[in-house]
Amino acid sequence: MSAAPKIKVIHEPSAAEPFAVLYKPAGLASAPLSAGDASALTECGRLFPDVLNVRGKKTVEGGLLHRIDTATSGLLLVASSQEFYGHIIAAQENGFFVKGYRAECDVNQKNAQALEGFPEPPAASLPFDDFLQEKNAAALMGIELSSYFRPFGKGAKEVRPVLQGSNVAALKKIGSKKIYSTKIVSADFLGDGKAKLCCKISQGYRHQVRCHLAWLGFPVRGDRLYNADFAAARLGLADNNGAGGEPMRFEAFSLDFPDLFSEKAFSFSLD
Repeated sequence: MSAAPKIKVIHEPSAAEPFAVLYKPAGLASAPLSAGDASALTECGRLFPDVLNVRGKKTVEGGLLHRIDTATSGLLLVASSQEFYGHIIAAQENGFFVKGYRAECDVNQKNAQALEGFPEPPAASLPFDDFLQEKNAAALMGIELSSYFRPFGKGAKEVRPVLQGSNVAALKKIGSKKIYSTKIVSADFLGDGKAKLCCKISQGYRHQVRCHLAWLGFPVRGDRLYNADFAAARLGLADNNGAGGEPMRFEAFSLDFPDLFSEKAFSFSLD
């Protein structure tokens, strides 16, 4: 059996800056299900034990301030003090903890329809003619998708957007009565029906960006949950989280958040 992938430490915690920034490779969970399980947080705790003493949402999650999916690579922020943890939770509630994601996407206007359970996308969010015929990536810049979310599918392994005008059954299944928004901040046309999109969010829900992009018609390549051409259920595959076969081309590439002790802001980004 191959060894579990290892984290890379981008920023070490200190008294003045009580947080760690980690790079988590695809295939490694962000947090353990139980203490000692392989995860990015477990590895971080071996290097910086203080992160495990922070009381987070769950005891086993320590100072982990957000998750990224096991199949997703990218940056994680972990608090090494209780004060910093509370500071970032408050910053997130006020929209000051911003996370950036980038993806190689397939261009498929019928993707959401093929997967089912999605509402109609907003008409203003469908610049397919401009994008495909004129190869005008700028047509996507600044598009912002906003929705509630509900669990979906067998074992609630997926989510679906829900709008205020959605049917009563969907509205009753909303996990949180909060609007979550995903904004496209850059886009490039790659040819051959593919695009590279960068998005930013300030509030996060499970699978938010992947699901919103799939709804828009730009599903992440290799995404076995939200790309109809790769969906495990449709292809008869056992795996449903991007492992095996073509990897999911999705990365958490940037973090922006305020300092605890001053008015400056920290910004971390992958090349």
